[in-house]
Amino acid sequence: MSAHNPYFNDSSHTLTLPQEDYKASYDNLIDDFAKPFTANSSHQTFTVEAPSHRRGPSIPFDKSFSSHSDDMSHEPPSNVSYPPLPVKEVETESIWHRFLPESLACRLYIVTVLIETTIDLSIEGELLLRLRSQTDNDTNQITSRKMPVYLSIFALAHVFQLAMAVDAVHARNTLQFFCLAAFNALFLVYAVIQIGEVREALSNAPQGVGPLTTVIPIVIAICEVCYIGLAWKIYHEFGWKVYKYLGADRRIKKMYVNYQVYECLVKFDVFFWVGFSVQFIWLVLQKNDWEYYVTCAALPLSIVLLVEGHLAARHENKWMMATFMSGCIGAMIYFIYKQ
Repeated sequence: MSAHNPYFNDSSHTLTLPQEDYKASYDNLIDDFAKPFTANSSHQTFTVEAPSHRRGPSIPFDKSFSSHSDDMSHEPPSNVSYPPLPVKEVETESIWHRFLPESLACRLYIVTVLIETTIDLSIEGELLLRLRSQTDNDTNQITSRKMPVYLSIFALAHVFQLAMAVDAVHARNTLQFFCLAAFNALFLVYAVIQIGEVREALSNAPQGVGPLTTVIPIVIAICEVCYIGLAWKIYHEFGWKVYKYLGADRRIKKMYVNYQVYECLVKFDVFFWVGFSVQFIWLVLQKNDWEYYVTCAALPLSIVLLVEGHLAARHENKWMMATFMSGCIGAMIYFIYKQ
């Protein structure tokens, strides 16, 4: 074997390697560069510890993955339920913004109703005071009994209209706006009829009754035009919001329309029943008649029955709805009997 063989192993000979074949040992390099970015004489750096990639403890396949496992890292907190409950949104809007949304048409509608109510109530109050002052000197039945009741019911109708307008804006009931426009049209008819009756009742009063009775239908007619225009504007404005709330299902939309019709009938029944009862008690019945006391007791009970009908539809309660329908049938039988 040649003497230049690097693999020749003979203790009697000294192996001499040529200078060009000499390879430096890497042991020193391993010691110097064991840690990355170690500070040395040529580089002013800091030591950065490399993250540990050690494998976690293994779990045998026959071990149960129950909540009693030793590894508690994947267990949910004790105060968290599954499935997670829906988070209720906290209403941050004030009462003013909830009843009067940021809509110019809705706010103009409320302002218009408020102006009409203020003007008409002021005139009706003045006419009622003049009737009261003339009652002592006049024995006419219209002046003494009927006209104050009619004026009071007309004033109550204006207050009811204001409450219904605020409720329509708050509930976004588009049908209720058109019902209020029709309700205000009935105001106009009665205001025109009222002119002759008030002038006849206050024939002995000083001048000024004619202009007062003429102002009321003019104000109502102007407001009626505003109601129709604003109701049409609000209908298109609420249409998109109701569509986003209900979706495109025609069946659900039909059910919602039926619900709106039902709510309008129940709410307007409150006024018409109260108005009928007041006229029936003060103008028709006598205190020595048993129907007088029955009607007085039925008035608050009827209001409670109408509220029950509203709650029955609101909460979809069949027993409450059955009670409400039974009360309506009883009222219908009573009116048929009175005919």
